[in-house]
Amino acid sequence: AEVDSNGENFHILDKYVQSDTNYYINWGAFIKIRNGGFCYIGDIDSIYNDKGLHFIMFFDSNMNNILTKIIPHDTIWECINQIKETHDHCFVIVGGRFASYSQEDVLLMKTDSLGNQIWKNTIVTGYISEARQIEETPDHGFLICGFRSSYTAGQAGKGDPFIIKTDSAGNLTWIKILGNSAQLDGTAAFAITQDSNYIVALGYGTYSYSWPNNTDFLGRLNVIKYTPDGDEIWNKMYDPIKTDYTVSKIQILLNNDFIVIGSYDQYTQGDTAYDFTTSFMFKCNSNGDSLWRKIYYHTDNFGDQDILVDNVLNSDGSITACGYVEGLSLSPSQQIWIMKIDSTGYSPALDTIFSTTGIKEPNMLISKGEINVYPNPATNQITIAYPQQKEEGDIHIYNMLGQIVYDDKLAKGSSQTKLSIQHLKAGLYKVIIREKGMIIGEVSLVKE
Repeated sequence: AEVDSNGENFHILDKYVQSDTNYYINWGAFIKIRNGGFCYIGDIDSIYNDKGLHFIMFFDSNMNNILTKIIPHDTIWECINQIKETHDHCFVIVGGRFASYSQEDVLLMKTDSLGNQIWKNTIVTGYISEARQIEETPDHGFLICGFRSSYTAGQAGKGDPFIIKTDSAGNLTWIKILGNSAQLDGTAAFAITQDSNYIVALGYGTYSYSWPNNTDFLGRLNVIKYTPDGDEIWNKMYDPIKTDYTVSKIQILLNNDFIVIGSYDQYTQGDTAYDFTTSFMFKCNSNGDSLWRKIYYHTDNFGDQDILVDNVLNSDGSITACGYVEGLSLSPSQQIWIMKIDSTGYSPALDTIFSTTGIKEPNMLISKGEINVYPNPATNQITIAYPQQKEEGDIHIYNMLGQIVYDDKLAKGSSQTKLSIQHLKAGLYKVIIREKGMIIGEVSLVKE
């Protein structure tokens, strides 16, 4: 499908339908390649082939299908989730390969520029494992991210993200099992920084899962930076505890700041109980200091899900993001959306946040434990949004030496304030909001 730069004129370019055939695709299945065309991967099963088939489709710049390559599965079942073009104009693909009904291994495959298989490897991580993301590293090896879980008696409900480094032939160099080994963790994503290090983010489980009594898990955002050899540079936790915390993507910015996107379940807001999934963007600097976090939801009906899948940076510093919603309250029950926001995660007016589907405009949710500062970075003036004050509160701004450089009172019932920061020197500051002496939220501020 295609949509113009204003988020309008959404239309389907083509459909592929075959009788008695099921198509399986994932988020990383469609990419633009160096020749200006596109590549699309997935899996097929049908009544004619019970083991399944991989397909690789190539298109020109006008989305005309110029080549389709079929690769048979060689086991009970395989799946391919993401494809990337390599420096030598070949393609590398990751997914999962079932060794048995109780074991799935990481599948790694390389093809030439026409989709002909060059080599195929499997990597054992234990349990039911599947790779979801791959990138070529500067040394022409590969970095792979995925998730493993277990159906074994006594192990049910446990799951861990993992990150794998291989050489250029797909042979294992090192592997790290992430998260809390005693908990159920959320999915992870990674990115390669401009200095060739690796940033990994995941939902870190903080709640013991006891099957079959618990149906969800609690977690926080965990971000780790590694060297190419797998040595840890820093490891940080963010955010109050959330339910079903997952990460979809990390995007490195030109100044080595980065944005983490994902979703979690918005179970409570104040004294009101909810149960719907929201999307988030979390921006940090290269040292892992939190700069801002924004939460978006396109639907807030009980049981609905809103998943932020991908985002791109525009030349003016704004961000275009896309995802989907699904729920029994929606008609149709599954819909895709696209929105455009400024470099701080906000839009100056609701009419510049748009949805292609006709569902209600995205809302920005401020929950307990969160405050938002925009613009950020800022030069002259900032606006601070915070949970509504039930009692009189106060605001303090600290420099990196821990000295208070600004303080003021916040009126009961207020939820936003504007203030001048012209007197502050350029640098990093911490903004803290208190109510009745208790900290209800804090956020980093960059003064330019």
